[in-house]
Amino acid sequence: MFLESLLNRGAVPVLEQVMNFTQQRHSVLVNNISNFDTPGYKMQDLPVAEFDAALQEAVARREQKGGAGPLEMRPSRHLRWDGSGTLQAEAAELEDNNILFHDDNNRFVEKQMSEMAKNTLRHNVTVEMLRAQYNGLETAIRGRL
Repeated sequence: MFLESLLNRGAVPVLEQVMNFTQQRHSVLVNNISNFDTPGYKMQDLPVAEFDAALQEAVARREQKGGAGPLEMRPSRHLRWDGSGTLQAEAAELEDNNILFHDDNNRFVEKQMSEMAKNTLRHNVTVEMLRAQYNGLETAIRGRL
């Protein structure tokens, strides 16, 4: 119970949600690149702006309650949370960007690679921040400052 209360405070729940989102988004982006030559395939992505808005709203609600407790994120059009609070994001088809190939594929590999690089950077920063949070908790638990 004590450990759970420590882990539900501060930035840890927020960072865990961001890490979960970037992992799921990476899978979607990799799938887009692997289907680059698949006729009729429509590229997809997870709604980054929708996730960021839901996360910001959840953080604001938690701060109004004193900053403690689990992060309660409301479901939205493409975002759902299971019973344990784990994000389940639904991919949405990307717009054609006025480029539609003869095989009905809306590929745009340069944009996908750029989005993958941005997503990877966001994920790596989140992992490092989460690692720093856990290191701080470990130091506090051991009693060394």
